[in-house]
Amino acid sequence: MCSSVIRLRLVVTISCLFILTGCWSRIEINDRAFVTAMFIDYPEKGVYEVSLGFPLPNRMINGVGLAGNNNGNQYTIVTKRSESIPVAIRKIRSDLSREISWGHCRVVVVGRKMAELGIDQLLEFAAREPNFHTKTFLFVSPTNGQDISKLTPVFERLPSEVLREYAQRNVTLGATIKDFLEAEASGGDMLTGMLTIGQTEMLSEKGKVSTWVGTDGAALFKNGVMVGTLDVIGMRAGLWLKGKMKSSMNSIKSPTDGKTISFLIQTSKASIKPILNGDQIEFKIQIEAEDDVLSSESNIDLLDPKQVDTLEDLLSKQLKDRVLRTIQTTQSKGVDVFNLGRILAWRYPKVWEQNKDRWHEVYKDCKIHVTTQIYVKRTGAERNSAIRNREH
Repeated sequence: MCSSVIRLRLVVTISCLFILTGCWSRIEINDRAFVTAMFIDYPEKGVYEVSLGFPLPNRMINGVGLAGNNNGNQYTIVTKRSESIPVAIRKIRSDLSREISWGHCRVVVVGRKMAELGIDQLLEFAAREPNFHTKTFLFVSPTNGQDISKLTPVFERLPSEVLREYAQRNVTLGATIKDFLEAEASGGDMLTGMLTIGQTEMLSEKGKVSTWVGTDGAALFKNGVMVGTLDVIGMRAGLWLKGKMKSSMNSIKSPTDGKTISFLIQTSKASIKPILNGDQIEFKIQIEAEDDVLSSESNIDLLDPKQVDTLEDLLSKQLKDRVLRTIQTTQSKGVDVFNLGRILAWRYPKVWEQNKDRWHEVYKDCKIHVTTQIYVKRTGAERNSAIRNREH
């Protein structure tokens, strides 16, 4: 009996060894080129230009320093042109000594011309490439996408990390590929951040004129095609509507002497509810936020509850006007970038079914009711401006 058990165990053990043969299709990490960003342009009719950003591991020490040549960058950009995005990527792959890996790509930038042509081919590629993260952020360049790849990363190691931080810190609207793909189910309308680019002397680069990239307004997409833009105030209104506005500053003129009072936004939340009023589709938008007084040049008494109430009313009115102006801009273009149609579909699916085929026209005539309330929670220990106290 014992020998039979031993033989049985031996057979099972040997059988397990056949299973543990390893991964036949594995690619060693030293044979991979990790994409950190993709930049796409449409330079001429029928031609796509794709640029991929890669870190250079042979110039890094433990991911923080440079090995050997201290004058070289830790990253490179490889560019190819073709009649489609996948073919251009295939050409890039042919010129690399390593296999392309998409696991670290978190940023895609499309040039303005490409955005106005439409990003359907980009979304098609992202949806079909199994290793491409759909949580990758998508931005629009005011010029060419490749121009953004030339930015000088000062605080970060790679250009892609600068852009990713803009989105993660809610400095601008950071729509992802996933957001665009989900929007396709309700008309393809979407809103994402616009970048700005320029040249300036940088002390970090020994005073050389270098490329800097910052945030600007937002790009409006309708059916995957860019049809307009919002200014910075409109972009910030978009952050309010999405409940992503926090750790940001806002300023108003004091009602007592017209001097500037600045507030730090701590938290915000927004709710959107559809309302049916007969045949009329309406939406009720409520936004609440908590602010702290950051600085005051005014003689207003911040310890007086009535004065604080006045400031809250002014802040609330300012926000309401900006949100209404932004929504009216989207309605005039018939582009539902805040996905009110999707909210209507969740709440009233039958009404959505009746209107989804002509939603862009219906959206133009929807009544939007906006209610805003900002609470000033902390005013600080100073009754009046510290500067004015010193002057007196």
